Amino acid sequence: MLKISPADTPPHAEGFVSPMTWGIESNVIERCAAAGVPAEKISFERDTFTFNFPGTPSAFVDEFRKYYGPTMNAFEAAEKSGRTGGLQNELEALFNSQNKKPREDATSIPATFLRVTVAV
Repeated sequence: MLKISPADTPPHAEGFVSPMTWGIESNVIERCAAAGVPAEKISFERDTFTFNFPGTPSAFVDEFRKYYGPTMNAFEAAEKSGRTGGLQNELEALFNSQNKKPREDATSIPATFLRVTVAV
């Protein structure tokens, strides 16, 4: 989802580090090393969070549009460029393709993430 929205968001401030890079082990090790944490103190585990929503994928996109900052920003920028419909369609297609419960009354989308633990 965050890969679709950047085309419609304003540029980030200088020095901004994308939260997407926290899912890349080598980037996490590099950041932690810069803070003085040795690699052997860092452990990684892939895990999955499942978004369950009591409605259609399209309605779920609307929830993200109303309440999730990056999506709100993307739609605000898309309105200025006249691309709101395109962004909505792209996100709906993504949510539909990832939905593991394709029913009218339920959406279930698993999202894999990297769990990082630092031993101090």
